[in-house]
Amino acid sequence: MWLRLAIVAAACTASTHAAPQMHRAWTRGSIEVSPGGVVFLAKFCFDFAPDASKTNAVGKIEATLHSSSPADGLIKFVLFDDEAKSYPDSSSLGGFGCESDRLKRAARWTQVINATDLTSGKTPFADIYEKIRPRWWYAAIVDCSGHPRTIDYNVHMTNVKAGFLAEFSIDRVGPNGMCLFMAVYSILAGCQLMALLKRSTSAKTQHPIRLMLGICVGAAAAGTLCVLLNISWYAYHGEDQNNLYMAGKLLKTGSKYTLLAILLLLARGRCISVPLYGRDVLQEARILVPLYIASVSLEVWGEFAQSRTYTTDSVYRTYMGDIIICIDIVLLALYLRNLFQSWGAEPDAPKRVFYRTWGLTYAGAFLLLPISVLTSQCVAPWVRSEVIFFVSNTTHCAFLALLIIGLWPDYTQPAFCIDHPSALATTFGVKTELLEGSELVEGPKICGEKLGSNFLSTLVSLPNEGGVSSSSRTGAALGAEVRSAK
Repeated sequence: MWLRLAIVAAACTASTHAAPQMHRAWTRGSIEVSPGGVVFLAKFCFDFAPDASKTNAVGKIEATLHSSSPADGLIKFVLFDDEAKSYPDSSSLGGFGCESDRLKRAARWTQVINATDLTSGKTPFADIYEKIRPRWWYAAIVDCSGHPRTIDYNVHMTNVKAGFLAEFSIDRVGPNGMCLFMAVYSILAGCQLMALLKRSTSAKTQHPIRLMLGICVGAAAAGTLCVLLNISWYAYHGEDQNNLYMAGKLLKTGSKYTLLAILLLLARGRCISVPLYGRDVLQEARILVPLYIASVSLEVWGEFAQSRTYTTDSVYRTYMGDIIICIDIVLLALYLRNLFQSWGAEPDAPKRVFYRTWGLTYAGAFLLLPISVLTSQCVAPWVRSEVIFFVSNTTHCAFLALLIIGLWPDYTQPAFCIDHPSALATTFGVKTELLEGSELVEGPKICGEKLGSNFLSTLVSLPNEGGVSSSSRTGAALGAEVRSAK
């Protein structure tokens, strides 16, 4: 199953190298134009200036069109903007015939091109002078010949007054915000590295949960660095560097799902009421790895879909985005179910308080994306991507900081039982599956307190998304039998 998902993800990733990218200054590709049809090539959000005029443009659009056959008839290169009377949303793409009244009303700029000129290439050019607000402009081709044809195209759109950021569409996240979070993630990564390397006689600094947190923070920092490097590349070349783009997306999404894995383990009482075993991490991976692959694939697919050429919404307002948000909500429901079951089974008052307070606080990590998307709907369309970026990264940093502080060696929150010798699984593998000899004789102890058989059997029977292994049930039953015999 994982192999098939990985193949799908790889195919989706590979397809992005040939597909036109929607937030590019340069948009390249090859597209089929049906007889009498309209096809959108690219979109770009241009800046504005109160003194903009035909001699003081704020943006430029340049295109190169080429087609080898058929070499007769006419086509039109048309520009639309996002005003209601011009913007052709996805529900009303019909009726744009070559000589239709609707096309004449909606088009902001038109150039008629003889198909014979396409064999050697045609280069339409237009200036944009926007005075009121940032505005999306859309480049499209309308066929007037009645013949199907394939057109190779390059479209280059720039904000000419933006200097170093001339290649950036106004709705794209720029380098300033990325540098800010690069600094924050670097500080968090440095702190977690200090925690892992800290020398302590009472704390096991490289406990698996701390290692997972280190991977989570490191992936976030590395992913942000890849995105920042991609932004620098984009500023000079007008298009993404595909390897950096995919590396950034994979690492950032990996950091998110590693954080969710840590929280799902805590919700099941691991590292709080019972030790963490290697099998627990594998059980979470069985659920989260396929969801991670699906999430990345859907997001990339949504960003590169043809429909992105004629919309002002973010990718999270598409069907693909809705599926990604639903994945987070399903994981939240799973987290809350396990959290309340652990809270109900826990006899220790301080730990019950932890489940009730910090457990519910950490639930917010599953709502990062839904809350970001909802918040973005309250602002102008051209800043929605930035709002989603800032809200999601700020909250992600906050939850990472809370876990780093809560798991800091020698100052770990009392509810965590990761440093007590009799309650700690120190390594992954076969050794972690075996109870220590003292525990088999005296019964399991968590943070120095002996647990009753009812509590232990309740905790190990919590749903763990992959079924509880027979060894864990046997260990619990054996401990209970030994205590009964005594």
